[in-house]
Amino acid sequence: MTTADDALVVIPRRTRVLHTLRVAGWLAADHFGADAPLTDATLFTQVPTPRGDMITLTPAGEHAAEVELTAVCRHLSPAGRDRIVALLDRFEQADPRIKNAVTAFQRDRGPVAARGVLELHGEVADLLTAIGDALPLWDDYPARFATVVALIESGDLDSVASPLRDSYHTVWHLLHRDLRLVADCR
Repeated sequence: MTTADDALVVIPRRTRVLHTLRVAGWLAADHFGADAPLTDATLFTQVPTPRGDMITLTPAGEHAAEVELTAVCRHLSPAGRDRIVALLDRFEQADPRIKNAVTAFQRDRGPVAARGVLELHGEVADLLTAIGDALPLWDDYPARFATVVALIESGDLDSVASPLRDSYHTVWHLLHRDLRLVADCR
C-alpha cells in the first residue's frame, strides 16, 4: 500500500460516528445527519447539557471507538503512518502560535486580534489541507476551517474562540486531539 492509498482507506459510517464522538466528547445528534447509527443504547447515550440534549459514548461505546480506530490503523502503510506523525509534528509546531493568537483575541475581542488568527490560518492552510487529504477520518476538517474563517471574515468574532460551537479554536483543538489519537494508534 502506498501513502496515497492511505487516503482511500474505507471508514465505515459507524466507525466515523464513534470516532467523532470519542474526539469531541459529545455532540448534538443533528451533527451527524438523519442516517447516523445513534440508536444502539449500549454505545450511545443522550445527556442534557446547557446547550440542549447531546449524544455521547457509553463506556462500551468508548471501547468500540478504540477498537474500530485500531482496525482502521491496521490498514495504514508504514509510509502512511510516518506521514501522519510528520503532519502531527508540523501541526504541533504551529500550535503555540495559534494558541497565542487566540489568547490575544480573548484578551481584546476585537477585529484586529481576530485578524491575527486569520493571518496564521493563511500560513497553515496548506497543512490543514494535507491533513484532510491524509486520512478519510480527517476529510471534513478543511471545510470546517473554511466555514469558520468565512464567518470570522464576515465579522462573526464568536467564531474565533467560542467553546459553544465550531469556532476556530474549537476545531483546532479537536483536530489536535484527533491527530494524536491516530498517531498513537497501533
